Amino acid sequence: MGFFCESWNRLSLFTRIMIGFAVGIILGLVMGPKAAIFAPLGTILTKLLTMVVAPLVFTLLVCAAADVGDGKRLGRIGIKTVIIFLLSTAVAIVLGLVVSNVMNIGSGVSLVGISTADQPKTVENVSFINTLLNIIPKNIFEALAKMNLLQIIFFSLFLGFALLKSGDKGKAVLDFCRSGQEAMKEITNIVLEFTPYGVLGLMANVVGKNGTAILIPYLKTIAALYICSLFYLIVVQAGLMVGIMSHVSPLKFLKTMKEAMTFVFATCSSVATIPLNLEGVKKLGVDEETANFVIPFGAVMNMNGTAIYEAVAVVFTAQIFGVNLTFMQQIMIMLSGTLASIGTAGIPGSGLVMLTIVLSSVNLPMEAIGLLAGIDRILNMGRVVPNIMGDAATAVMVSRSEGTFRDGKSFS
Repeated sequence: MGFFCESWNRLSLFTRIMIGFAVGIILGLVMGPKAAIFAPLGTILTKLLTMVVAPLVFTLLVCAAADVGDGKRLGRIGIKTVIIFLLSTAVAIVLGLVVSNVMNIGSGVSLVGISTADQPKTVENVSFINTLLNIIPKNIFEALAKMNLLQIIFFSLFLGFALLKSGDKGKAVLDFCRSGQEAMKEITNIVLEFTPYGVLGLMANVVGKNGTAILIPYLKTIAALYICSLFYLIVVQAGLMVGIMSHVSPLKFLKTMKEAMTFVFATCSSVATIPLNLEGVKKLGVDEETANFVIPFGAVMNMNGTAIYEAVAVVFTAQIFGVNLTFMQQIMIMLSGTLASIGTAGIPGSGLVMLTIVLSSVNLPMEAIGLLAGIDRILNMGRVVPNIMGDAATAVMVSRSEGTFRDGKSFS
């Protein structure tokens, strides 16, 4: 037993996660619904990671803002980051629309027997002004307790900038945040050791409940999403953003980020993957300050994969309900999808909520949400990888543009 434990601990985290992933699938296929007995392992992992996320993001961003060195650089990094997020999200939506239309993904799907009892019939219109106002927290402790990450990010950056301007007077508070940051990193490292077992529980439960039968009616939709996600990951993020624009080897980028990709694929949580994403980009050569700013910020502000999903889901909806989308309607999908994806909380299932905004922008039936809910977990697993890799690629681009990227090796 001791030899087994020693051998197990010598394996890399990536290898252990992959073993847990494979064993979970096997258990789900063999045991069927009874595999739900392993679900608590996944719940424990998710709760442990969620426990760490809010204080980790808070301390990271306070220190990142204070360590930038001057307000001009903080503003410059922020502007670059937001511009890259918006442009990359728009490209993701266009890709999703093109592939979905070419594959004609909504054809051949029967609506017989679809229940719409629990589906939303209307969408609450939230004004742009109210959305901006809601980013400002009334009570930072309430925001931390409810893990409202947009509000936490706003306050953290505000506090970090204030500490930067305060100089020596703010040193005590900044030192406290630095100590908290190190403590959160240590807790995260401990939690990550449980990851293979949590992944086993998550996969066993998902496969046990759904099996392979659920994939058949929606095969084209699932295929379209995964094709788009893979193409976007390899060509746009690794090839264009990291390779051509940042002069970093795409293969090195993908290899270094493999643990983060494996983890997010299993957990479907961009936020929970922040620690692994941070570790990966720093190994690539992204400087500490840029990484600590872009990665937590991107986890709630940059959802490239979710944007692909929204485009695929809207085309699927239009086609199964026999609605022909005009060119202008598809432009509206791109605009509303970009805005809907920016700020989507990086937690499992949030894409379905944001989809209501996009559907309403082109007056499509909300019943589609019920159709997609049954396979949302499977779709979610495909879209979360581009979500976190978009943050990593953006961090590389910003760090390179700032002249702070530490690699020494670029390819030509």
